[in-house]
Amino acid sequence: MEKHLPDPPFNLASHQNFTADLLKDRSALCRAVDTHLAGNPMNLPGQKRVYSISNDVSLEDAQLYVADLLRCASVTVHQCGDHLGGEDRAMVFSVWHLLEMAKAMVDRSIDCLEMKRN
Repeated sequence: MEKHLPDPPFNLASHQNFTADLLKDRSALCRAVDTHLAGNPMNLPGQKRVYSISNDVSLEDAQLYVADLLRCASVTVHQCGDHLGGEDRAMVFSVWHLLEMAKAMVDRSIDCLEMKRN
């Protein structure tokens, strides 16, 4: 029996453009994790904030606003997914599912605040 060996696999790391893009994506991901998930806001030199939140915004108002933002993002992702097929559609609907779960948790925390107030 003769065994045929396939061509060597395509080496993505050898392609300079791919490697540079991958490093940029990794750098952006690390900044996002450091900034948003760890709660350590990072101010880069010369960086300006696009918006600021007033100190007068209550926890409940902030949560209601986050719930609304999540609803808008969820609708947008769902609409985008309707026009896709295959793996792309599955991935977009996975994001939609995560947004829906996050919104459910925010909605529950708002309900808990209302119960605590009463």
